[in-house]
Amino acid sequence: MPEEYTAYIGFESEARTIRNYESLFIPGLAQTESYARAVVRGVLPTASRKEVEQRAQARVERQALLTKKDPLQLWAIVDEAAVRRLVGGREVMRTQARHLLQLTEEPNVTIQVIPFERGAHAGMTGNFVHMDFPDPADPELVYVDTPAGDLFLESEAEMRRYKSMFEHLQAVALGPDESADLLIRVAEARD
Repeated sequence: MPEEYTAYIGFESEARTIRNYESLFIPGLAQTESYARAVVRGVLPTASRKEVEQRAQARVERQALLTKKDPLQLWAIVDEAAVRRLVGGREVMRTQARHLLQLTEEPNVTIQVIPFERGAHAGMTGNFVHMDFPDPADPELVYVDTPAGDLFLESEAEMRRYKSMFEHLQAVALGPDESADLLIRVAEARD
């Protein structure tokens, strides 16, 4: 695993709350194994079978954070493109949509979808993950995955900017119940 990815997993495992915005992918903490495998194959076309399996397995194992005794609080906002893009085929996406619906039943998980008809929005500049931690001495951080490399941001100005961006995304997205209704429609459309 790349060093940046293992660093991210370390921070994620210690976080209290994660606010994740994704425009093209289902958030890693909400991916099914088959979806994760298809994503890794698509994004890293030269990856070996072993690398694909390691990365997909790592994503699945990370999800234990959502069900541990004091579970991670996850607030995920995804663009409708992420739930409609046919990653891995119809069955993979049907299973993925149903998995997202199951996650919406968990008290520590909130999922919102930004529908296409909402037009341009603050998240169109790219994905990010904002984390805060139980220990007040640990600074909040924002993780941004880019083709040029992974960034970990910690300055107060950056935290304010990403918090504001997330608030704008919450406002433009469908509410959690409406988002669940959209996910139901997506799952049924794959039947």
